[in-house]
Amino acid sequence: MRRSVTILAIVTSAAMAFARLALAQTDDPRCNNRLIEGTYGFTLVGDKLAGPGPVGPQVGVAMTTFDGEGNLTQTDSVVIGGTHVADFTHPQTTGTYTVTSACTGAFTLEFHDGRPPVTANFVIVDHGKEIDTVVVPPPGVVGPLTTRSIGRRRFSE
Repeated sequence: MRRSVTILAIVTSAAMAFARLALAQTDDPRCNNRLIEGTYGFTLVGDKLAGPGPVGPQVGVAMTTFDGEGNLTQTDSVVIGGTHVADFTHPQTTGTYTVTSACTGAFTLEFHDGRPPVTANFVIVDHGKEIDTVVVPPPGVVGPLTTRSIGRRRFSE
């Protein structure tokens, strides 16, 4: 009897753990473009491997505003290989984004200062308080950037 209770407790615990894991990977109606509506401050870290302009380690900060409808604006300050390539006085960047029901997504930035477009995949964490990104190249292309960023919501609601 005692052994049966122990086995039942182990099986129940395992089932509950798997249920939580499955729930974490399912669709959630709260995960949509409106979830990240607002302004986020991002810290950028990575490397520029090739392309026009300087190459080398890349660091920067950005302020990005998501409108809740799939459009965004951004201003940034970026240093690559010790050269300041963008500052907050450059023309504002525009772009689009999409959030999936799994709280993942992608955005594309269209720069208006000569830099090429950038696409990033992201995950939304902490109920939309944080967005973690990685720059991705077009399919089949080795990208010139290996950059990631973490954005935190500017104002809590």
